[in-house]
Amino acid sequence: MSGVKSSPTDGTYRRVFANREARGLLAAQAASDIGDQAARVAVALWVLQRTGNLLFGALALAVTYLPGVLGQAVLGSLADRYPRRTVMLVCDGARFVIIGSLAVLATTDASLLVVFALLLVSEFASLPFGTARASLYPDVVVDRVDYVTAQGLSRTVHLSTQVLGSIAGGALVALLGPSRTLALDALTFLVSLVVIRRFVQARPSADARGTSARLMLDDLGAGARDLFGDPVRRAITVLGWGSALFLVAPEAIALAYEPGLSPLVGGVLLAAVPAGSALGAALLPRVAMRDQLRLLLPLAALSCLPLFATSVGPPPMVAAALWFVAGVLQSFVLTVISAVTMLTAPSRRGRVLGIASSGFNAATALSFALVGWLAGFAAIGPARAVSLAGAGGLLMVAVLRAVWPSAAIEKAA
Repeated sequence: MSGVKSSPTDGTYRRVFANREARGLLAAQAASDIGDQAARVAVALWVLQRTGNLLFGALALAVTYLPGVLGQAVLGSLADRYPRRTVMLVCDGARFVIIGSLAVLATTDASLLVVFALLLVSEFASLPFGTARASLYPDVVVDRVDYVTAQGLSRTVHLSTQVLGSIAGGALVALLGPSRTLALDALTFLVSLVVIRRFVQARPSADARGTSARLMLDDLGAGARDLFGDPVRRAITVLGWGSALFLVAPEAIALAYEPGLSPLVGGVLLAAVPAGSALGAALLPRVAMRDQLRLLLPLAALSCLPLFATSVGPPPMVAAALWFVAGVLQSFVLTVISAVTMLTAPSRRGRVLGIASSGFNAATALSFALVGWLAGFAAIGPARAVSLAGAGGLLMVAVLRAVWPSAAIEKAA
């Protein structure tokens, strides 16, 4: 796999944490991701409180993924064309200002269209940040096995902060209200900016510096040819995209799982899948990459079963336990991320990861909207909507199994 050196020894958390830049990236990610997730929850609860409409609540979450659908693939090349540290700093500064503005608006009767528009702009600002960070990791942690460990830690941080952000967002809205919660969220981006400036080394751009609308579109085409011209990365990416259709189904309806659900219990339900995934991401790096690739389809199939079991409409805490198990089994997403990154040349990581992330975000937004519609307007209820997503996931894995390039993936490992 290109861009990352091999090591005969086992990667350890100790070596990764001994790396100053890796610590900085993880800390900055923790602050930034908590702010992202808490802001999403705060806005979704604010919308639910104002409208009392389940679909609008689901759309408030879905809208946060739309920029990733529309812009991730195009903006991904910025992480190749400009220094990745600089890209992260600019994005943090922009989000500090935007979420701060939302905090002010939350004290008014601002139009939901204005709220959604600002939320969209904030999410657009987050796209190059994530791509730049993911593209930078192989340069910071150059040993292949240690890189997989670092990627596992990054995934664990991302998911753990989703848990903390979901619970904190629900609890803080209940205690402080949406405005003060969003003000606290804004400060997390300032923390991330300071950490990056202090701990992450400045590096030149990975490709020729500078960009334009035409060049970004050219980069998009080149990235697509690079990604989809390789049968291994193509198959793994399609699995990642398809899995998004069922991965987030519980989150789409968590805040309105049953009538009269408290914001805190809603936050716990919203955090169940990310919490399980965080545990899975912490454990999976102990498995060799070759074996992780072999487990991709089995884990994808198994992760659908707890979702399907939700069809019986269990109590909220039982549903949370089922979704937690599904999250643990969804650790295969870490393998998808690591394999695509390691198999991509350093100068093209930004655009390739941007395209891969864009497809994942598109499937995620579609899942939020579809599951929200099934639960609300189709009147089958939240529990059965989640179970249908699990059944669809099993069908998807069966189709992929028939065309899976096992030999090519085994060789690439």
